[in-house]
Amino acid sequence: MPESGLDLRNLRTFVVVAERGSFTRAAEELHIAQQAVSQQIRTLERTLGVTLLRRTSRRVEITAEGNVFLADCRRVLAAADRAASRVKAAARGEVGTLRLAYTLTTVWETTPRLLSYLSETLGQVKVEAREVFGADVGQLLTSERTDIAIAPRTVYPSGLATRPLRNEEMRIALSSSDPLAQRKRLDLVRLANRPFELWPRDMAPGFYDMVVNTCRTAGFEPELDERAGGNTVWQNIARGRGVALINASLAEQLPGGIALVELAGSTATLTYDLVWRDGEGPIAQRAVQVAAGLAVGLGWLPD
Repeated sequence: MPESGLDLRNLRTFVVVAERGSFTRAAEELHIAQQAVSQQIRTLERTLGVTLLRRTSRRVEITAEGNVFLADCRRVLAAADRAASRVKAAARGEVGTLRLAYTLTTVWETTPRLLSYLSETLGQVKVEAREVFGADVGQLLTSERTDIAIAPRTVYPSGLATRPLRNEEMRIALSSSDPLAQRKRLDLVRLANRPFELWPRDMAPGFYDMVVNTCRTAGFEPELDERAGGNTVWQNIARGRGVALINASLAEQLPGGIALVELAGSTATLTYDLVWRDGEGPIAQRAVQVAAGLAVGLGWLPD
C-alpha cells in the first residue's frame, strides 16, 4: 500500500487491539506475532499522523483521536465485509437480477411455483418475469433480452442449452354440453372427425408439435383450426365448434362451458424445458439448479 493509503488489515488490527486493550491478546486472536501487531499499528499511526494508542506498563489505552477513528474503522470494516460477502454471493449466482420469460402454458401452476421457490431460495435475486410466445424464446435469449425461459420443448438455435423442468399430463377440452364430456376418460381417436382448436405453429411451435404428434400417435391426422387465438379458442370450444388438448394445470382456470376429460390409455405429456444461453452468468446457472431441485421435490419429472 502507498503511504497515503489505509490497509484494511491494519484497520482490523487496530480495532482488535483497541477492543482487547492488549497487543498480546490481539496477537493471539489474530494468530500473528505480537511484533507484527506493533508494526501494523505504527504504520497506521505514521500514515495518519496521529497517536491512536498509548502503551502503559499495564495495558494499552486508546486516545481521543483513536476513539473517533475506532468508530469509523468499524463502519469501514463492516462495509468491506458486506461488499466481500455480496461479490461472493454474486459469483455464486445469489445476488442480482434474473430476467425470466415464460409461455402461456406455464402461467397457472409451473411459473408461479418456480417464482415462489426462487424467492424463497435466492432472496437477494430480483426476478423480472414476463409472458412471451414460445416462438420468440430463442430470439429473446440469443439477443440477450432475457436470461432464462420456460417453454414447451422444441428445437432452438445453436448456442442455447436446455434442461427438462416438467412433464405435465394433457387433457381433452370439450364443451360441457357435449355428451362425451360426461366420460371420465376418452380415447383421443374418438375425436378424429372434430376440428382441434390450436394456436398457429409460428406462435407456439412446441405446443403445436406436441398436439399434432399426439394425434398422429393416436392414429389420425388432426383437422386444425389455427385461426383462433386467445379467448376465441375457449369460446369456440364452449360453443361446441371444436375440441382441444390442453395441459392439466389449466383445469381450475377454464372459463365456463368447458369440461376436461382424461385421455384413455395414453401417457400424452407436455414437456417444459428450461432454456438459457451456453456460458450464461452465475445467476442464470444458479436459477437452473434451483429449478431442477424444485422439479425433483414436486415430482415434475419421471424417476
